[in-house]
Amino acid sequence: MDGYDLIERFRFFSELSSILLVVAGLLVLLSWAFDISILKSPGMGFSTIKTNVAVAIILIGLSLWLMQTKRNTMNMRSIAQISAIIVFLIGFLTLIEYLFAINLGIDQILFKELPDALYASSPNRMALAVAVAFILIGSSLLFLSRNTPKTVNWSQIIALITVFVVALPLIGFLYGSPQLYYIPNFTGVAIYAVLLLLWTSLSILFARPDQGLVSNLTSNQLGSYFTQRILPILIIFTIIIGFITYLGVKAGLYDPSFGLSILILSTLIIYTIIFLWFAITLNKTDFERDKAEEQLKENLDNLEITVKKRTNELTNANVLLKEEIKERENMEKEIKTSLEEKEMLLKEIHHRVKNNLMIISSLLNLQSGYIKDKESQVIFKESQNRARSMALIHERLYQSTDLKRIDFGEYITSLSNELFHTYVADPSLIKLKINVDDIFLDINTAIPLGLIVNELITNSLKHAFPDGMNGEIVIDFHPLDAHYEFTVIDNGIGFPEDLDYKNNESLGLQLVNSLTDQIDGEIELDRNNGTEFKITFKDLDYNG
Repeated sequence: MDGYDLIERFRFFSELSSILLVVAGLLVLLSWAFDISILKSPGMGFSTIKTNVAVAIILIGLSLWLMQTKRNTMNMRSIAQISAIIVFLIGFLTLIEYLFAINLGIDQILFKELPDALYASSPNRMALAVAVAFILIGSSLLFLSRNTPKTVNWSQIIALITVFVVALPLIGFLYGSPQLYYIPNFTGVAIYAVLLLLWTSLSILFARPDQGLVSNLTSNQLGSYFTQRILPILIIFTIIIGFITYLGVKAGLYDPSFGLSILILSTLIIYTIIFLWFAITLNKTDFERDKAEEQLKENLDNLEITVKKRTNELTNANVLLKEEIKERENMEKEIKTSLEEKEMLLKEIHHRVKNNLMIISSLLNLQSGYIKDKESQVIFKESQNRARSMALIHERLYQSTDLKRIDFGEYITSLSNELFHTYVADPSLIKLKINVDDIFLDINTAIPLGLIVNELITNSLKHAFPDGMNGEIVIDFHPLDAHYEFTVIDNGIGFPEDLDYKNNESLGLQLVNSLTDQIDGEIELDRNNGTEFKITFKDLDYNG
């Protein structure tokens, strides 16, 4: 049996026994309360179990139950210790009564017994051996309650001594030897008390089966393995052989000396067979162990050869890996240098495109100075603003670490403010509100959208508030689920009802519609309470 399974079984036995001991003690008290003879002794020729014994057994069961591991708290341990001390005192005070021939009045506190009771030196007084057993058991429980390796070991040693103390009268009962359970002028030992004390001692022994003396029986070591098998056989065979010999002598089949000779011979034969069997088993185990050690040594040698081989392979692989890493590092440096050069080139391109667009804007501005026609001047100014809107994107990209994406919220803010100061002569008349999020867009989306922003804001600034009219322009740019939404709202005179914004000769609206289609967007117009243009679009993936 596996050591862990045996430990769990011993613990279960101890816990269950603690409950059954309490029940047994209560049954004895009931037998005295209702005069149930069979629960006091098995027959007329046996001494009765005493009430103090029953009380002590109940306290032992309670103490042992409280000291089980899962209930071993401070309060429970205190109650268990108090119960153990009372058990010790019951045995000690009874021993005092015997040693000094006095009556302390503790024997008949609960129930009275007739003075002429069988094998009773004093009414209802327990036997001397039982009193000594209670002293030992009380001490064992106190040691067990401390629950340290040292105290548990002492507890088990004392419990084992108790087993031998109560085994003596038990052998006397088995083999019909009254001298072992009755001393003249002392109370005889009750067989019920012997059985309960033996049961109690074993329960204490197995309360902590993984510690102390008992751990030598429950471990997975070789000594524990053979002890588990040989000890029960020796005990059982010894008792059986002795009992058979006793029955033969009692039946008159042979005299005691012949019976003793048969007992010794039988014991020697059986013990020889048992030890020979275990010797064969041990030799077989040693042979298997030696074979396993040889196999292990062979495996270790093979492992060592394999390890050396693998070490050489790993060393060679490590050299190759280092060379590969060095080569890869050189390649990464080359790639990084190339990327840096390309990044600088892209920045230079954006910078030059921005400069060229600004030159175009400046040329348009200079050229407009020579034009007297106001309508032509407006056209030049609008073209100049369109060039500046694209130049502003390339300027943002040139200044950014990401050469492909632009913070379009920041771009809208900058462009709106420039257009506002370009077209609004008196800033106190028109309020500009900008509500935008920090959204990064691909350059292929940002350039057409920048032109749309320029046209819609310019349209509101130029046409929404004629003749010094007060008003407000609101610009919103926010993400909406998987889309983005750009809105320009003004509370001016409103978009003319007779104009179709999708089919119009105005270059600005034609650009807005065309560029919206280019970015796969949708445009909506709301003429209520002024004018509201709403552009909904996605940031398209231009890498596919």
